[in-house]
Amino acid sequence: MYHVLGTGLTAVILYTISYVFCRYGIYTLQTHRRIWNIILTIAFLITATSGLFLALQISFKWSIPELRNFLTWHVEAGIGLAFTGIFHFIRHLSYFSHIPEKRGESKKIPEKKEDSIIIADPAVNLFMIGFISSAVQLLFLKELMNISGGYELVVGTYLGTWLIISAAGAALGGKYSVPDLKRTNLIFIFSLAVSVILLVLFARLWLNPGETPSFFHTILLSSVVLLPFCTASGLAFIRLVDAARRKNGYKPGKSYSIETAGGILAGLFVSMLSSGVLNTYQMLLLVLIAAGAYFFLSFYEWNIKEKLAIKMLILVIASGIICSKPDIFFRHILLHGLEVRSSDDTPYGNVTTAEYNGESSIYYNHRLIVYKEDVTEREEDIHYTMLQSDNPENVLIISGSLNTLFPEIKKYPVRKTIYIERDPELARIQRTSVASNEEYLVIENSDAFSYVMNTKERFDVVILLLPSPSSLSLNRFYTIEFFTAVKKILRDEGFFSCSPGINPYYFNDESVKFFSSIFNSLSEVFGHVTPVGGNKLYFIASDKKPVTSFGKMANLKGIENYYVGPDYISDDLVSAKSDEIKSLMDKSIKKNRSAIPVACFYYQSFNLSKSLRNTNPAVYVLIIVFALPLIFIRKTGALMYFTASALAGFEIIILLSLQLIMGNIYQLTGLVTSGLMAGLAVGAGMKRGAPAFGSMVIKIILLMCFYLVIGLTINWHLSLSAGFHIIVIILLFSFIPALITGKLFRDLTFLNTGKNYVSGIYSADLAGSAMGFILFSGLTVPILGIEKSLYIAALLIVASLTALIGNKGNF
Repeated sequence: MYHVLGTGLTAVILYTISYVFCRYGIYTLQTHRRIWNIILTIAFLITATSGLFLALQISFKWSIPELRNFLTWHVEAGIGLAFTGIFHFIRHLSYFSHIPEKRGESKKIPEKKEDSIIIADPAVNLFMIGFISSAVQLLFLKELMNISGGYELVVGTYLGTWLIISAAGAALGGKYSVPDLKRTNLIFIFSLAVSVILLVLFARLWLNPGETPSFFHTILLSSVVLLPFCTASGLAFIRLVDAARRKNGYKPGKSYSIETAGGILAGLFVSMLSSGVLNTYQMLLLVLIAAGAYFFLSFYEWNIKEKLAIKMLILVIASGIICSKPDIFFRHILLHGLEVRSSDDTPYGNVTTAEYNGESSIYYNHRLIVYKEDVTEREEDIHYTMLQSDNPENVLIISGSLNTLFPEIKKYPVRKTIYIERDPELARIQRTSVASNEEYLVIENSDAFSYVMNTKERFDVVILLLPSPSSLSLNRFYTIEFFTAVKKILRDEGFFSCSPGINPYYFNDESVKFFSSIFNSLSEVFGHVTPVGGNKLYFIASDKKPVTSFGKMANLKGIENYYVGPDYISDDLVSAKSDEIKSLMDKSIKKNRSAIPVACFYYQSFNLSKSLRNTNPAVYVLIIVFALPLIFIRKTGALMYFTASALAGFEIIILLSLQLIMGNIYQLTGLVTSGLMAGLAVGAGMKRGAPAFGSMVIKIILLMCFYLVIGLTINWHLSLSAGFHIIVIILLFSFIPALITGKLFRDLTFLNTGKNYVSGIYSADLAGSAMGFILFSGLTVPILGIEKSLYIAALLIVASLTALIGNKGNF
């Protein structure tokens, strides 16, 4: 499938945005032309090279499977080349009408002089820019996680892309003559509106309802959506730092502190309102309205009556957004072909009910989870495990579709069924389809990990129906620690089952490693583990050996099923397939643990291996984009780059640790982020004299020691029982390294407050954070574990110390 409209519109919209930035003075017309001449050249080279290889393949009958990928790149690059070329040609039609003119008679574009009068207070403007940027970052992150699947590599890529593009915008702000504050804020607001439109438009064009995009398309979607807003955000910050220095006499560190303070408030604001109060698109529209209100009230002169009228109009519009349900409109666009009936965002995800040809269905985070004709899935989920137990009286079901699973459970003499669903909205919607007088059905809206760890109940059967361990959050349900806790709540000869992923039928190396890590973890806890290949790959574990003669057992127990029974499945084939899968399990693969979540890494590798023709180019682009800043960063910026990278990685580790201890981080993520930003704000805003080289060395050594100490004691911290004191400790741990890192930013920008120098330090800060998110979330934490990742953070601080010593003469 070729994305003619999507690729073409992407090229045209990005060209338009670039031209708008040029016309508003963000960079020169010559730079605009240079950028798009380079893009046209790259597109031409890809089209020509891929076309040449395809021609050679046809002419010489080459049988090289990899060459098939060239066809996709040939067509996609050709589409982009065609649209961009046409647009570029139309834009330069005037060139052909002026060919006869003599050389030297071309009109000179007068240079725009920067306004000397600053209307609004730069300090307030900095706070608003920080507030809006952070709010939009969190809201976009939540929506893109819903659309793309939300595993850590996606999150790290999103945050990295955000920071890299913002760093590029900051670099533009330092290099080129930036427009006055009024036009800077206008571009900032305009870019936010454009990014929201791009998010909806391209998610609609590139994805089908319920489809999880490939890693390549996730990167592409994130980049296209974030490009306008992040560029304008980084540029606006540098412009405001310069304005605050000239008008208020602020050092860059203080400006950074004010901007960060706005981000802290935004984190608290989004955390509170996203806990079921307002939906994502409601909040995005409200943030856009707030940005527009600030602009019109701050950069135009109004009398009292006019100001009152504007405020009343803004209040009416905001009230209309709050009272109406705009998210239904946006979900209807994204889930095209469906009639969306309701859409609600909870702290855990988006729950959307829709109809297709009169048939109701439920989508959770844009994935179909409840539908009418799910006979095969629901029977496999329940009966593969329930048939093992001679007398299943107490049953625990973790997640899954309650209204389709519960009728299957009622086929057995069950006295009590406990169903755990963390999202209360999803449980509420499903509860309406189950009889309210079912006394032996108990619905628990709690974290399943914490429930299993703390419950006094005992069960004959425990069935885990959570998705694959695609994220660090889900990974903890497939660890030795969780399996050990499950065994403690099982009665003698009780049975446990989980389905960590789809049945691949053909097992490649990545799938073998992924499933083996979970199989080996189960084998560490239970005496017997039997794999069963259905639509998903199930692992049934118990100290009593599970059997795979499902048809025979269903017949003996009088269980009437459509699929899991003697009329449809063959016990011999199921048993043979089970033995074959078990023989593939590699016992040398590392077991999955909470502190070393290898299954999460193996799952990501397995998922990426499904579409190598898209994944490989995406990985190459990712490496190039995130490694390039190291080449261009100045020596003075290297210190900021490495310390920011370590802090970003530490944030990932803190969130994972909080999750492992508390079991639920959804309400506390905003607090952790706010704690980090508070440390940065305090550190950057400290008022002290000129920094000395020795004091900077001491700060770096303290930072290195902090990461080392936390690494040495992290296993003890993870063993602590949950409580309020843990939250206090986590917030303190977040604050301390952020405080020192913020202080280093102030030190680096204290002696040289030039706009170009400050933009370089700020760009290094953002680029380093981007690398940290990718490095720690995608590689070090899943592969090496939490403890060793903290040592990696300490090594990054050593690298920053080396950079400082190598640049000693500048301090």
